[in-house]
Amino acid sequence: MSTTLEDSTAAIRSAVSARMAATPADDPKMVGYEPSCCEGERMCGDGVLSETYAEWNPPTPKYRPGTDSFVAVLEELRSLHMRKTMDYGVDEDALANIRNSADVINVPAYAGCVLRMADKMQRLRSFFRRGEVEFDGVEDTLLDIAAYAAIALVVYREHARA
Repeated sequence: MSTTLEDSTAAIRSAVSARMAATPADDPKMVGYEPSCCEGERMCGDGVLSETYAEWNPPTPKYRPGTDSFVAVLEELRSLHMRKTMDYGVDEDALANIRNSADVINVPAYAGCVLRMADKMQRLRSFFRRGEVEFDGVEDTLLDIAAYAAIALVVYREHARA
């Protein structure tokens, strides 16, 4: 028996419709579901209909308060990393400085990152004690700690796979 794509699609749609009809409206899985979306032959995302899946842009997730600020900090970290690799990395390896400095003290690169994070934490301790820091500010220091944590995770995963 030969089944066409249209037959398969119709069978899937029928099964999904039956499942949706049997799911109570207050079920947590139903939050945000709009019956008109994704039914029929056209798909919608962000309120725009499209003819094909390739043209479909899924709806932008709704963030809780505070998430936009968090995502902005992640973007700031990405930008910081891209700029700093121009000074510290090499064309073949953006994290060469991390690997090389860890080699100098004979520790894995992720341990070297943790040491750098400890230095940054000491700067914060000084700020807490004195109310000011002489060089990099508190925001720069917190960004550095977050960046070193991400770098440590990257090189730790590399180490674990080796």
